[in-house]
Amino acid sequence: MLIRNRLTISFTLLATAIQITLSLLVWYFYSLYRQEEFYNKLEGKARVTGRVLISRRHLHDDFFENMVRTDLLTIVDEQLSIYDSQRNLVFTNRNLKESDYYKGQIDQLTANVPFEFKSGRLESILIPYRDRGQLFYIFASGYDRIGFDKLGTLQQILMLANLLGFALIVLAGWYFSGRVLKPISQIVDEVEQITATHLHKRVQEGNRRDEIAQLAMTFNQMLFRLEDAFVSQRSFVSHASHELRTPLTNTLGTLETSLRYDQNPDDWRDSMEVAVDELKKLILLTNGLLGLAKVTDGTVALTPVQVDDCLLTAIGQVQTKYPGRSLPLRFTTADEASMTVKGNATLLTTAFLNVLDNACKYSGEAVSVQLQSLNEEIVVTVTDQGRGIAETDTAHILDPLYRGKNVEGVPGYGIGLAVTQKIMELHQGTIQISSRVNEGTSVTIRLPAQA
Repeated sequence: MLIRNRLTISFTLLATAIQITLSLLVWYFYSLYRQEEFYNKLEGKARVTGRVLISRRHLHDDFFENMVRTDLLTIVDEQLSIYDSQRNLVFTNRNLKESDYYKGQIDQLTANVPFEFKSGRLESILIPYRDRGQLFYIFASGYDRIGFDKLGTLQQILMLANLLGFALIVLAGWYFSGRVLKPISQIVDEVEQITATHLHKRVQEGNRRDEIAQLAMTFNQMLFRLEDAFVSQRSFVSHASHELRTPLTNTLGTLETSLRYDQNPDDWRDSMEVAVDELKKLILLTNGLLGLAKVTDGTVALTPVQVDDCLLTAIGQVQTKYPGRSLPLRFTTADEASMTVKGNATLLTTAFLNVLDNACKYSGEAVSVQLQSLNEEIVVTVTDQGRGIAETDTAHILDPLYRGKNVEGVPGYGIGLAVTQKIMELHQGTIQISSRVNEGTSVTIRLPAQA
């Protein structure tokens, strides 16, 4: 079901429930008001009857018997009855078959407070009345035809108003839900125009304050990340294709030339050595790409690892590769600081090895290594005095297969730092690079220490 339909139904049900509840409350309180008003009318009628009849009973002995039964009739089905203190019926304006029933209601009277009750459709009231020291009980009953007609008319008005209100609520719900969802519809239309070849497009962010605007802003941020990912992917594919094509082309050309022109075993050997060197480069590049893919997939198990052991292992491997190079290690630690992180020893060693190898590859001087163990993090800093990195290359130096413009003639494929960055992300760490051309480079690795 569409959100607009759900919003309309929900709004209609809620508003209709409120409307019906208010209508029932109006009907209920008006019913109470009608009842109270009619009982007040009956009480007034009973008291007037007491003053007119009981107060004049001494005019002659048979006063009550000679009263006209239809006197004082102002209420539909009006019944007036008077009982003396011995509960004898002394007056009634009708022939009551329910005289015993009315007489029995006298017991419900307490503290001289009027007693209200119903008998069928008639509503009745009983009041005590004293005259010249004598107690009488006056009953007044009747049917509130006018009140019930008004109540019925009110009920019809409320029913009609509810039906009309229901129709208006449905229309209003449909209209306002459309107004509310219009920005989302616009976002949908704009998103449908965004394809892999048009990732530069963005959706309108509206007032940048409400929830829909925040959704649009979040979507735009996602588009920025996707565009960066697509650009990086295109760059990666372009560089990878170039790097893979070069050794393959060189190998194929060497073998074809050897096949056509080489006539003696020495020439064959030279051609095969060239081909082997190119294949070694290809294997090295392929291994680097596989290593990058392995780190990126995030399936590596993490366990407690000693960072100092990984760093010393990496230093040992680099010194084996560069036998005459000096790699002094300076170690500082805070009191009770831990050298343990949650990670993978092989990957951490690879990360340190990549940084150290780059420092030695691009610098002929000594490479200093500093290991700091603080309370909450472990910091490894590798500093060289080599050729440095140009400012224009710094923003892309961590991209796979990207190499600076000043590294021509130095073997490499630009994968090491990309792998190191992915390893740091896997270990919730960071890598920072600061460099000046012809002055050197400093690489800082920060890892969260395990308590």
